[in-house]
Amino acid sequence: MKININKNELRKASIFSLVMVLIVGMGYLTLEPAITKASATANSSVNVNLSVDPTLSINTPTTVTMSPNITGTGTSTGSAIWTVTTNSASGWKLEVNASASPAMVSGSNNFADYTEGVLGTPETWSVAASAAEFGFTASGTFAESKYTSNKYQSFQGATKIQVSHSGTGPDAGDSTTVGFKAEVGASKSQPTGSYQAVITGTATSLP
Repeated sequence: MKININKNELRKASIFSLVMVLIVGMGYLTLEPAITKASATANSSVNVNLSVDPTLSINTPTTVTMSPNITGTGTSTGSAIWTVTTNSASGWKLEVNASASPAMVSGSNNFADYTEGVLGTPETWSVAASAAEFGFTASGTFAESKYTSNKYQSFQGATKIQVSHSGTGPDAGDSTTVGFKAEVGASKSQPTGSYQAVITGTATSLP
């Protein structure tokens, strides 16, 4: 049996098959990105904690040499500057105290600690003619208001006395000047000598 094959029909069939292959291939290429995008995702978080510890520092003032020297009677003054630095948001306070009571001594001799009318309450400087006394005041932006108008008070040995504070922070460096004063009254005979007082400034960050 002889089968007649029409070349035109065969050509059409081949072309049709090729077109179908192309259509299917293009369809796959079109759908493939969509298939790729259909991936799953999952999220996970972590807490990162950091603590900043409080810091506080205070300088060491240079040695104070009061002047002028007292010859017979008269007064002599000097000052020290303490600077407090802290990162505390609540600020700081500065206290001072003496290593001895009375504070200003030379061997067995001394200047009496300043005698206020009310102990611990600064007042305008006044020393009796028969007395020799040593006291202090404080000044600066952060000094306690009780020292306003150059008022003085006595040291109380190792007892710390607050002279200044700041209620805010951090503070990059806040300074307080502590002024010292000594006087020998007009009728007082003060023994000669090299007198010295050791005064400590203590800074504390506020909670």
